[in-house]
Amino acid sequence: MATPLQVEQYREQGYFIADDAVAPDMLAALEAGARRAVEKVRSGAVVATAEQISTGGPGVEPRNILGLIAPEFGEPIFAEYLMSEPVETYVRALVDGPLRLGWVGLIVLHGPTEYDTGWHRDFGQEERDGSREVELEILGRYRKNLVKWHLALVDDACLWLVPGSQRRYRTEEEREVLINNRKGDVPNAQQIVLQKGQTIFWNGNTIHRGLLSAGVNERLTLTGALVKHEEAQREALDERFRWQLADNVRDALPVRMQGYYDRWRQVQDV
Repeated sequence: MATPLQVEQYREQGYFIADDAVAPDMLAALEAGARRAVEKVRSGAVVATAEQISTGGPGVEPRNILGLIAPEFGEPIFAEYLMSEPVETYVRALVDGPLRLGWVGLIVLHGPTEYDTGWHRDFGQEERDGSREVELEILGRYRKNLVKWHLALVDDACLWLVPGSQRRYRTEEEREVLINNRKGDVPNAQQIVLQKGQTIFWNGNTIHRGLLSAGVNERLTLTGALVKHEEAQREALDERFRWQLADNVRDALPVRMQGYYDRWRQVQDV
């Protein structure tokens, strides 16, 4: 479980790294399942667009698979992982109350290839060039009910972030790379180096960047999130997850996850 120092680091710096957020036998099963999922997309057994996974149609080279719990993949290990005790224990150290479905996805890179997201905050449709007051209001509100993480299925040093930036207004240098030159240099940026099996729990409001280093030919990283459920909350459906409304999704999930699914479905405006 998360230590007090890890929780403090998450609050202050925006992240911490855990060595034990996945059991060794599950790690091996997740890597095998991830490689099978990639091949199903490549072969056209499950169709991919640039941003999401649905079903029916030709395959393309995937980079971001968001539908791993879809029954068409036939890989129940991903739902089991999302509901696993180590994951939930870490999440509950950071948010309290009932949880609802977030996601489990896969970032896939096979080199040599270029991969550079540029510097950004995960602000969705929020204002990205607002005043100090506007940005601090967003940072104080946006995604406060969500815990996200990356699990390295192979060694991964692609994530860069600016520790503590989730708590403050951007500097002039940071505004330059967030708005004008997204691939420029950022003072105090830190490269996150994960060994296979390590997990980083991190706040997407940090200023961050995904960058495949020269000479690195593979990235195979699970992304996950769980969300604190609030009865009165409503949210516009994220189109990347419209596939979750399909009639065959809920019954294909583990029984315990069906409650998480129901709470997710309850808050969706569709």
